[in-house]
Amino acid sequence: MTSVRYVFIDESGDLGIHGLNFFTLAAVVVEEPKTLSKIIKRLRERKLKKKLKNLSEIKANNSNQKIREFVLEKIKNCDCKIYGLVVDKSKIYPHLYEIKDKLYNYFVGILISEIKESEKLIVIMDKKHTNTLIKNFNEYITRKLKSKYPMLRIEIHHLPSYSSNELQVVDFVAWSIHRKFNCNDDYYYNIIEEKIVNKDNMKIWN
Repeated sequence: MTSVRYVFIDESGDLGIHGLNFFTLAAVVVEEPKTLSKIIKRLRERKLKKKLKNLSEIKANNSNQKIREFVLEKIKNCDCKIYGLVVDKSKIYPHLYEIKDKLYNYFVGILISEIKESEKLIVIMDKKHTNTLIKNFNEYITRKLKSKYPMLRIEIHHLPSYSSNELQVVDFVAWSIHRKFNCNDDYYYNIIEEKIVNKDNMKIWN
């Protein structure tokens, strides 16, 4: 039987020339998507006030400490692996900001090329681009992975984050890593640190 891993990817920050110093990508790898989905389901059932239960999307940035801790503790105790990538934006050549889509593809390619853990990867991204840019992204990522792992089978899907409990979980992971590097606040990061596979080389261009 072919081994399959699901890879959910989200980012925190942006690739604009201004703003915060670091751009963060996070990937959470699981065998079963329900491992992540049930975290948000339980959050809605147990922790959200009645008027918040029907929110279309739950994001770390808009949540309180109690909610963040609940989600991150569940991640810490579930069967998953985390990969992160932290980009020091000061090291990006100014002209590259003019091709942010290609820059984004490049950084996702670096992150995902570390994740060969099975014969097949099903990658799920937050849908933020037009169909043309999605096609370019998919072709680039597939080509990059195939060059490193020729036998790897790959599927890439783009979903609105409001429709994916799994992507909402990854938002908390990306936010926690992002906060450590941009705000020198590692409180939330420390909760999930043991799950981060590449924590010693997560920051590129040191």
